[in-house]
Amino acid sequence: MRLHRFYVREMINAQVELSIHSAELTNQIRKVFRLKNGDFVILFDGSGFDYECKISGSAKESIDFSVVSSQHSRYMPSRDIYLCAAITKKDTFEWIVEKATELGVTHIVPVLAERSEKKSLNEERLRKIAIEASEQSGRGGVPQILPITKLDEVTGLTAALENTKSIVFHTEGKMLNKKDVVASDGISGEVQPLYVFIGPEGGWSQTEMDMFHKLYMPVACLGNQVLRAETAVIVALSAVTFPNIWVS
Repeated sequence: MRLHRFYVREMINAQVELSIHSAELTNQIRKVFRLKNGDFVILFDGSGFDYECKISGSAKESIDFSVVSSQHSRYMPSRDIYLCAAITKKDTFEWIVEKATELGVTHIVPVLAERSEKKSLNEERLRKIAIEASEQSGRGGVPQILPITKLDEVTGLTAALENTKSIVFHTEGKMLNKKDVVASDGISGEVQPLYVFIGPEGGWSQTEMDMFHKLYMPVACLGNQVLRAETAVIVALSAVTFPNIWVS
């Protein structure tokens, strides 16, 4: 039987006994999943390890565990991938966060673009969705949800950073090539962070496209068909995460 898996902020490391002070986690374990003393769960803390733990006791806002064993998490991202996604309507962006987490994105940057449908998001709810998706997918860490940022501020930052890669997805770009997403710089072998830009419904404006070109940011397309913003995120991140399968 598959054990329930929970993210905790406390570092577990070599601890034998562990007490988690979280009313939310206690409620989830005791009232939602109805687990009791003696039951086993998996805890992870973002270090890349899963810890099998036995519930040994609880109070109103805390729960005690005995650490039984540890093993590497099923998946730990080997590269920093920043998803710079234009803000869409609430439900769509929450779905984007969930799927981006499953696909190994390490940072999610909600971008305020000219054609963004919304101007605000519930960042705390997005963090909870990222945690839940990490718990479900078996990844060893939780992506960081960054504050809403204007597009020119994000592009200005990426242009100033050394040894990073950026790629913009747009219907008028060239077909995606493996060299656009390869992780190594080919010289030192160092794995480069990658910034992936996905536009809103309606795409990037001409002003925004002019800015990308001015900064010499490569623009790629995902095919001849027009994709919804959330679909483009899935396809683009799949290509970035699995370049040997998707691109030549």
